[in-house]
This record gives sequence, C-alpha cells and structure tokens, in this order.
Amino acid sequence: MFEVENITYLKNDWITYVFLVILLILSVLKILFNDRLINTTTFFLSKKNVFSYFNKEKQLFFNLFQVLFFIVQFLTFSLLLYFLNEFSQFNTVYSSLKLFFIIAISVIIYFSFRFLLGLFLAYIFDLNSVHKKITFSKINYFNILTLCILPFLVFTAYSQNLNDLPLKITFSIFIFLLIVRYTLFLANNKKLIINNLFYFILYLCALEIVPFVIILKLII
Repeated sequence: MFEVENITYLKNDWITYVFLVILLILSVLKILFNDRLINTTTFFLSKKNVFSYFNKEKQLFFNLFQVLFFIVQFLTFSLLLYFLNEFSQFNTVYSSLKLFFIIAISVIIYFSFRFLLGLFLAYIFDLNSVHKKITFSKINYFNILTLCILPFLVFTAYSQNLNDLPLKITFSIFIFLLIVRYTLFLANNKKLIINNLFYFILYLCALEIVPFVIILKLII
C-alpha cells in the first residue's frame, strides 16, 4: 500500500509544480498590486473599490494585473477539470500530464473564444462601453472565485485517502460560488441589462452556453 501511494505521488509531482507556479504568480501580484489584490478579495462584498480601476486603466483586460491573474485562472480551472476527469474517468487514454495540457489548452481556447466573440458582438451592436463594463465585472468576479476555490483544490490534490469526498466538496463550493457570481452580476448590473436586453440575451447564449458545450466536446 505504501509503495502504491509513493508511485501515485511521484506520478503526480507535476501537480505540485502547477500549484507552485500559481503561488509564485500570486506572490508577484501581492508585491506589485497589493491594494488591487486586497480589493479583489472583497469584490463579492463590495464592488466599489475594484470599479475605481475601471476608469483609471487604459487597458482594462491586457494590463499586467489581469494577464497574471488570467494565468492563475486558467491553471486553477484546468486543475479542477482534471480532477473531475480523474473522478469520472471521462478520458483515460492520455497520461495525467498530457491530459492536463489538453485541458489547459482547451480552457485557453474557451476563454479566448468568449472574449473575441464578445468583442465581435459589441462591435456589431455598437455597445463597446456596455461590453467593457460587463466583461470587467465578470472577470473580477471570476478572480475572487478563483482565489476562493484554490485552497479546496490543494486539499483535493493531497487528500487521496479520503477518496472522492474532497473533490465533491470542492466542486460543490465551486458551483455555489458560480451561482453567487451570476446572482451578484445580474443584481449589480440589472439597469444595464434591462436597457440592453436583446444584446444581453444574445451575449448569454453565445458566450456562456455555446463555448461551454465546445470545451466539453474537446475534453470528453
């Protein structure tokens, strides 16, 4: 039994390196953007401080803070999908590391497709300012969601003796936070949404449903 556990840990050493990369990036964010990081961690409770950056930054989505946080996001989300695959055995063809790379690339494609499609829809309907505000809000909600789920992912990765319980807890918390994120997003932007209802419905279908189906097809 001891030898089997050792083999499993050695096989999944790359997971530790992924967590170290995430920790390193968060440390850089802490050093370079301490106030912004603190404001991000309270975004579920108060969006005022984070939205103060909305008018300050010339590059809302391609500044250093958001780019670094995007790396943390896609690594975290890729790990979650990887653990879900390990639990459900959707794909057993590839080695663990190769499968993680496939998932990570799929996640990058997913986020990139959503962003580019959002820009296209905003351009077609001449709603660039609305799109920027909606996207800025959703990105920052996802930033705090990522920070919240990270400790549970670590717990999942190193609690193998508890079988699938840590993953169930992690995934349940992720779904709960996702619901909170969408609820707060709708509540805090209801006036904006009502005034642009057709665009928002199209935005919801094209950027939330279709890309999710595509990434499932790429992984499963």
